[in-house]
Amino acid sequence: MTRTTARSARSTIALAALLAGAATLDAQQPNLDFTVSGTSTIRGWTCTVKGTMTVTPGPGGGVAMPGFASGVKSATVRVPVKAFTCPNAEMTEHLMQAMKPDQFPEIVYQIEKYELAGDRAQASGTMTIQGRSQPVTLPVVIKASGNGVALEGSTRLDMTAYGVEPPVVMLGMLKVGPQIRIEFKGLVTP
Repeated sequence: MTRTTARSARSTIALAALLAGAATLDAQQPNLDFTVSGTSTIRGWTCTVKGTMTVTPGPGGGVAMPGFASGVKSATVRVPVKAFTCPNAEMTEHLMQAMKPDQFPEIVYQIEKYELAGDRAQASGTMTIQGRSQPVTLPVVIKASGNGVALEGSTRLDMTAYGVEPPVVMLGMLKVGPQIRIEFKGLVTP
């Protein structure tokens, strides 16, 4: 085998490995369910979406937990903005106008560390919405489930802290409040 052929074969193998890794990431199924709710001058509202949490096991981010004996080195939550659904098409349309999914397709929460106390954890990280990042600490209930961990929690956010303008419709008769409540639950496996 010539040097050029060997180099070409190594490049092909490296490219195949890279593409296989990318296909695995793209193929990851949603493993977290989110409910986002808020208020308006007329009524409360609720929309839902499925997201993914990818976890890299290993020391560095915290202590051992069910399914992750060596702890969690890093974890990332991704929520596709276009996947949100609301009770009716008009509400979904208003949400899409506010969230600008063509410009900002994902909401990302990068967990940087966590503290565990029994079945409760405090996850600390950075939430990025519409290109703006803010530190966010989430209280999470953790329970062993099969070979992974079931997660459940909730938090409140102010949309305007991320540059999201709450919808105003019907000539200003309906104004959405800036405070939202996010509830999540799902199963994460190593």
